[in-house]
Amino acid sequence: MAALSLRGVAKNFGTFAAVHPTDIEISSGEFFAILGPSGCGKTTLLRVIGGYEKPDEGSLFLGGTDITRLGPQERGIGMVFQNYALFPHMTVFDNVAFGLRARNVRGDAVRERVMEALESVRLSEKHGSPVPALSGGEQQRVAVARALVIRPALLLFDEPLSNLDIALRLQTREEIRLLQRSTGITTVYVTHDQGEAMSLADRIGVMRGGRLEQSGEPALLYESPANTFVAEFLGGAVLVDCEIGPGRDSVAWNGVALRIPAGREVPPPGAAVLAIKPEALSFAEDGDGAVMRATVRSREYTGFTTTFGLLAGDRVLKALVVSTPGTGRVAPGMQVPVRLDWRYCHLYRSRR
Repeated sequence: MAALSLRGVAKNFGTFAAVHPTDIEISSGEFFAILGPSGCGKTTLLRVIGGYEKPDEGSLFLGGTDITRLGPQERGIGMVFQNYALFPHMTVFDNVAFGLRARNVRGDAVRERVMEALESVRLSEKHGSPVPALSGGEQQRVAVARALVIRPALLLFDEPLSNLDIALRLQTREEIRLLQRSTGITTVYVTHDQGEAMSLADRIGVMRGGRLEQSGEPALLYESPANTFVAEFLGGAVLVDCEIGPGRDSVAWNGVALRIPAGREVPPPGAAVLAIKPEALSFAEDGDGAVMRATVRSREYTGFTTTFGLLAGDRVLKALVVSTPGTGRVAPGMQVPVRLDWRYCHLYRSRR
């Protein structure tokens, strides 16, 4: 039995369909990320799961129990909000204890469970501190402890790292994953950050326009995107319009015919879309193996890797390559021969 089951769940605001009928099954102990751009419906869906919004259609089951019409406090679900929603006039201890006291837990049981929750996020020594005295990362961990202290059957995160700087975001991301693994608590995590979802989740559901476009393990979504949107949003692919030849063994784009390797699934002949991921492109030494020439438009050095913007035809493609002395000599304005690795390319009949 799934820990969490959504069956045809939909949410409208007036005439606007924020979430179209959606089915999701999440296993016990699973870390499931809902990924998508701003306005895709991911936070609305999370709020429906948490009981903060009522669905207009469908049903939700938690551990086999229908929770569709239950309020947030009746569901036994912990929620970590984007802004943490901590009480600034309370100490860390009282913030974490708030949910227990609201559930009529009293006496030594409160202290025992609060200190246990704070220990799990390594903040037991801060129990008497006022919230404003904490760093952003510490406040985030207090919010997690407050969600954990009620011993929820399900833990929800609504973009909890968006207010942190890059270094702290990476550190806290690792802490969340370790905590989830150690507790084994079923988790649903909303984010717009592809790297965050890929590094944290056992499975990812990609949303667009209130619809679930594809769900599965991170590697599956990255290596086999179901449509152009998933390829572009999750894989960073650039989409180019092309033409598949009559023999379905070549594709014409940018004035050249690109040979399609045998064994690949290829749409019928005619107009198509080629999704080219950044790692698909590399520079061809002395033109060996080159399939096209491109003009370097930009170069972004990030240490181990360098990302180039390459103008080919009317599109600027992205090339992600390992930094070497050779790549350091490639500068904007240069004409370069380019290889194409089909392992990082996908063909689609039409854009979706």
